[in-house]
Amino acid sequence: MTGKGPSGRFGRVGMPLVVVFQIVTPVFAPLIDVFTVYSMIFIDFTAALLAWLAVLGVQLLCAAYAFRLDRERYRYLLMMPLQQLAYRQVMYLVLIHSCITALTGGRLRWQKLKRTGEVGTPAGVG
Repeated sequence: MTGKGPSGRFGRVGMPLVVVFQIVTPVFAPLIDVFTVYSMIFIDFTAALLAWLAVLGVQLLCAAYAFRLDRERYRYLLMMPLQQLAYRQVMYLVLIHSCITALTGGRLRWQKLKRTGEVGTPAGVG
């Protein structure tokens, strides 16, 4: 991490950014959803909804730009609100489970499939 050249620069700049944006931020992201729901129920529904819609709008704009760069169809952007409500919650569970497994030193085993050599063999050949 203290080396000179590109590898040292990656260690000093890249690794802290990876830790912050790939680990710390996603771990605390569920709290944002909890606070949003709390605000909608107990504080100010309209303000919380407008804030959520604003964040969704920024995400839609960024996604639309990425879709334009990749020449993808824009109709898939219609799934973005569903992604915010359902898929993201599942990803939170996966992330939290992964962090707990890493912190407790748990090992995840490779789940090997038993290969029989019979899949994909046309009928009558053999």
